[in-house]
Amino acid sequence: MTTIALSAANIWKSYGSVQANRGISLSVAPGEIHAIVGENGAGKSTLMRVLQGIERPDSGHVTVMDREVAFSGPGDALAHGIGMVHQEFMLAPDLSLLENLVLGDEPVSFGRGAFARIDWQAAEAQGRELAQRIGIEVDWHRRAGAAPVHIQQFVEIIRLLRRGTKILILDEPTAVLAPQQVTELFDLLRRIREDGTAVLFISHKIREVTALADRVTVIRQGEVAFAAAVSETDGEEIASHIVDGHNPVTDNVKRGTPGSIVLNVTGLSAASVEKSHPLHDISLTVHAGEIVGLAGVAGNGQVELMEALFGLRAATGKVELKGTDLSGLDADRRRAAGIGFISADRRHEGLAIEASIEENTIAGAHRAAPISNGLWLSLRARKAVALERLKRLSVKYGTLRDPVGSLSGGNQQRVVFAREIAGPPQLLLVSQPTRGVDLNGIAAIHSILRDFRDAGGAVLLVSEELDELQVLSDRIVVLAQGRIVGELGADADRRDIGRLMVMEGAGV
Repeated sequence: MTTIALSAANIWKSYGSVQANRGISLSVAPGEIHAIVGENGAGKSTLMRVLQGIERPDSGHVTVMDREVAFSGPGDALAHGIGMVHQEFMLAPDLSLLENLVLGDEPVSFGRGAFARIDWQAAEAQGRELAQRIGIEVDWHRRAGAAPVHIQQFVEIIRLLRRGTKILILDEPTAVLAPQQVTELFDLLRRIREDGTAVLFISHKIREVTALADRVTVIRQGEVAFAAAVSETDGEEIASHIVDGHNPVTDNVKRGTPGSIVLNVTGLSAASVEKSHPLHDISLTVHAGEIVGLAGVAGNGQVELMEALFGLRAATGKVELKGTDLSGLDADRRRAAGIGFISADRRHEGLAIEASIEENTIAGAHRAAPISNGLWLSLRARKAVALERLKRLSVKYGTLRDPVGSLSGGNQQRVVFAREIAGPPQLLLVSQPTRGVDLNGIAAIHSILRDFRDAGGAVLLVSEELDELQVLSDRIVVLAQGRIVGELGADADRRDIGRLMVMEGAGV
């Protein structure tokens, strides 16, 4: 009887001088859910690329069902029963869920090649049978792009099971799900486990790991730092191994002291443009000395709302900053009025990734004193301003001339904050501040936001992490289907927040 579904034995992998994997060994048994955790840059993604056949290890080997293998690519790994669901789903959005299910492996009733006739009846029967087996319902004729994210994720899983996957790799699968949908996913994974499928579950949410997994492996700096049965450890021990013995993520839940209204939004609406989500009659306030969290399932209008408030998206209604009507002003004028903006996409929107650290740090300030007198730029002043901003937020870097893309994710995000809070602004619009940031970086960014609030700044915070929202926010506003559906205290029960997140069809 096969005792090991998949194993990695002494895997070494480097990229130039960077040693991504250093002798990693782990194994997962049939019918086991095995969690892989670690900070960003720890080597998890490289290991998964090796297991999926995208990369070849420099040394070491992979074993599938007790047999050593050498993959020529992801198709070869799939042929050996290994399938992966990525954070960004691989469905074709304009095809139906059924068409996506069989894409590349269509059942045919007769004919071959270009003359083959797809047997859609058989395809739908297969889909229904697989969905029923794992206990979910799917409208197979719905366009994939219009389906809720959790249904898209389920279809990704079903598609792999249909192709014979017995080893399922899931990369941060709960990142875009509401709490109730996380529960549904976990129930599905437990049923898959009962069928003998092995699951590798990559996550940074320790609470989910201890709730779901049978075993856990912590990877730190390219090595296995800890491995244990989940029943024999706890979240505190796992966290301590992730960060090498200490957990920098504070449990400090000190709340702000709200002052006067800084942001007052009344009846803001925006039409859907290029598949964006429309906004409907948004009204909210943010006070000085306050962080207001904005919760919601991804894709329910959070991005659109932040863009509308910053002047990047056309909207109707009124946006006031300390009583001054900003409606109709573009982003440059809103920034000048006192709004800072942290985009969720720092690599494409928050930073000019190939430009220097100095250029990114002073961007926007180069038009005014002390850097510019209207005619000339002072290179000395530019350098001094950049150095002061970087020092203030403890950014770790080589030289100011280095491209900002050479920094770690956490230090890239600190550069964005260093620029955006330098004014300082009266209001900070912040989207996904710790996405792709390790635990030490998360602690630093949380501290930056609290310090800004405690100095009298107002913050509107969007995060897909409920833990982050509850730790940082003074109150939480919930957005669903482009509408505000409720407001709760930051210490509210997560289930209550989750119920609001899926109200009025949001995410279902």
